[in-house]
Amino acid sequence: MLCLTLLGLAWGIRPDEGGSYSYDSTDVLEWVDGPLGFIRVHYSVEGPNVTRLTDADKSGYPDFAEEVAVTAEEVLDFYESLGFLLPITESEMGLSPLGGSDALDIYLVDFAGVADGWFSYDACSGSVCSGFMAIENDFVGYGYPSLTEAIRVLTSHELFHGVQAAYNADQPVWMSEGTAVWAEHQFDSDVDDFYWFCDAYLEDAGRSLDRPPSGSVTAFSYGTALFFQFLTERMGTDVVLELQSLLYEEGASDPVGLISDAIAQYGSTLEAEWEIFSRWNLATGWRSGIAEGYPFADRLNGILAEAEGSSIQDDNRFYPLATTYFRVEHAGGDLVFSSLEDPSGLVFSLHRVADEEDDGPVEDPVEVWAPLGPETRTWSNLSAGGYWLVGTYPQIADQSVKIEFCLGGLEDVGPCVDQVEDTDEEPLEDSSDGGCSCQTASPVAGIWFLAWLGVFWRRRDDEKLSLNF
Repeated sequence: MLCLTLLGLAWGIRPDEGGSYSYDSTDVLEWVDGPLGFIRVHYSVEGPNVTRLTDADKSGYPDFAEEVAVTAEEVLDFYESLGFLLPITESEMGLSPLGGSDALDIYLVDFAGVADGWFSYDACSGSVCSGFMAIENDFVGYGYPSLTEAIRVLTSHELFHGVQAAYNADQPVWMSEGTAVWAEHQFDSDVDDFYWFCDAYLEDAGRSLDRPPSGSVTAFSYGTALFFQFLTERMGTDVVLELQSLLYEEGASDPVGLISDAIAQYGSTLEAEWEIFSRWNLATGWRSGIAEGYPFADRLNGILAEAEGSSIQDDNRFYPLATTYFRVEHAGGDLVFSSLEDPSGLVFSLHRVADEEDDGPVEDPVEVWAPLGPETRTWSNLSAGGYWLVGTYPQIADQSVKIEFCLGGLEDVGPCVDQVEDTDEEPLEDSSDGGCSCQTASPVAGIWFLAWLGVFWRRRDDEKLSLNF
């Protein structure tokens, strides 16, 4: 779904009071409570926002509205079982009952294909807020495989925004959306929503985790769920619970620092985990199955190569908490890596493609190394076939690291090696003249992403920001 967000906290106007995506004056409104009494679903039985009215069980309430109420309470019970706080109620915020009760209100309104849901706020005390939900009134024309899947995705996603608001409602959008998609996956790992957004993250893995594209809320922000799921695979769901608790205690001014603090509670570091994360992301899609990685790795599309060919020369900028991938088709024999500039702070790993294929399932690293300066590194007598170079900057930093390097057989990268060996005597010129006789291939990321947008056009309008997606 294409997304548009307004920055900062914004108070939501409830759909029965006006504002964007509101009920019409001709709508006839009714409501149904969930079996536990924690959720009240409001819907129209007549008018422009009329919902699905089928009542197969003859309960007197539309089956759709009842399923939303039951599923929403199932979601909240699940989140509570993981140890999370539940959304703040109106009475806890000192408000009189809104929507006719102290229950958390969900409104079924027609988003006309522009969005499919949101979570918005009624009141806040500091950064802790109470609020309400609105979701699409019938999902006619939306791309969900089934009505039940749409309900499960929307309730689990939007209600986790309510959970977040019980800790800190001012989380950066990449974190709030990433952990909300993560929460969807914890609730129901079979739905496709999580995997679609993880693919969007992998398509742009060279971008810093905490620096999503500017403007509207893009699929990249949702796709950061993959990192939170990686941490869960390594440490369990409590690592995200710890993060939310730190957001409550410390505020949201240093969100990446809080992720680092949460990881430290498990005896590791952000840098160490990010290195492993970068390698797991290589072993996805059709490159999965051999190297260590996600249990669901084959459900992802996988990363894209920044450059590939029989040898590679690249002048690449590596960003903090981001990773770039390169593939070389090696003819066999010695394989050489040479960096012409100081790559200190970066971490590299070299991976062989299994069965001497040019591309396909990758193996665990041949080597992992962190250069301390310009260097030449040689692997002797390697078999022919594809090799992947993973380059990552696994640190919290204000600046990127830009280096020129070559990867390939010695006959191709010899000039690069000569330049590295000469660095003690003469500074390198900022020129490619006389450089490596390397072949490069342009990345196909832009074309792939346009195709991706054509398929995964839907998304929700969620957030404290009263987000319009």
